[in-house]
Amino acid sequence: MQTQSIGVDVGKTELVASIRDSDGNSAMPALFPNSSVGLKKFLVYLKTNNISSDDPILFESTGPYHWRACRTLADEGYFIKVANPLHTKQIARLSIRKRKTDKVDSQNLAFLASQNYGYRFVETEAMAKRKAMVRHYWKLRQSATDHLRHDRYMKEYRGINDESVSKFMIKRCEALKKIIVKKWDKGNDIKYLDSIPGITPFLAATILAELLPLERFKTIDQIVAFSGLDPSVKQTGGKAGHHGHISKRGSPTLREALFLAAFGSFQREPMKSIYVRYKARGLHHNTILCILGRKILRIAVSLLKKRRIFDATKLSTVDDLTGT
Repeated sequence: MQTQSIGVDVGKTELVASIRDSDGNSAMPALFPNSSVGLKKFLVYLKTNNISSDDPILFESTGPYHWRACRTLADEGYFIKVANPLHTKQIARLSIRKRKTDKVDSQNLAFLASQNYGYRFVETEAMAKRKAMVRHYWKLRQSATDHLRHDRYMKEYRGINDESVSKFMIKRCEALKKIIVKKWDKGNDIKYLDSIPGITPFLAATILAELLPLERFKTIDQIVAFSGLDPSVKQTGGKAGHHGHISKRGSPTLREALFLAAFGSFQREPMKSIYVRYKARGLHHNTILCILGRKILRIAVSLLKKRRIFDATKLSTVDDLTGT
């Protein structure tokens, strides 16, 4: 049985750990360097405090900074979980004194760990490298687009048409795209997703890099929320709630890939029929693309779990706005 929970606030140079027992008492937070030497000391600290493989150790997701610590502890057999930074930020807002320090954050994470927050960390080094390459492409692509827009301004309004860096960046993007697809092309996952209308092999690789491993999500609604395509809901005073804009939380890379997939599918069956149905209800074009993006995401997850290609005859007719 779980007897203790541990919260770890991770920074670029150090990590702060707090241990909370089953009675809600927290020990004095301990600081360690976020380095190979510091992680060895942290392992000794865990063993000294009798932390078992059943006690959750919760890290706040901090990009590249938490990954090495999580991987090191997971390889040693500890129960490592990762939480969305929004959780700790919400706790900080609820505090009357509005204290937000590394020590306070680690104690808040220890409390969240005791409440079973977060998902289990199972990301391997290969997964991390693939995800980094995919995200690097999208950042490089955005930079190339910004430079290209500025080049057009220089040519149109200033008459300057010299060689620019945007052309070389675009060539690099295309080369990187081929490398990414080739790295994902060994299994059947690309084939399953590529069978969905609107999804290209590269978009399939992007979706896989952001979603895998699927085991960290308990429900499909959590996956939709991770994409940021879930509609916000406002309800107060006993009145009927209504849907607002999409939340735009989670992975912006996954959201952009799904939006592009929806854009490439809305003029092709069976997505065209869904698009026409929502258009007849008066919905805006971009709103319908968000709905199609959610639909494509649900289909993709189902195909990955069932290990099969897309079959249009089995497409669900459930309304993506009302769930009926």
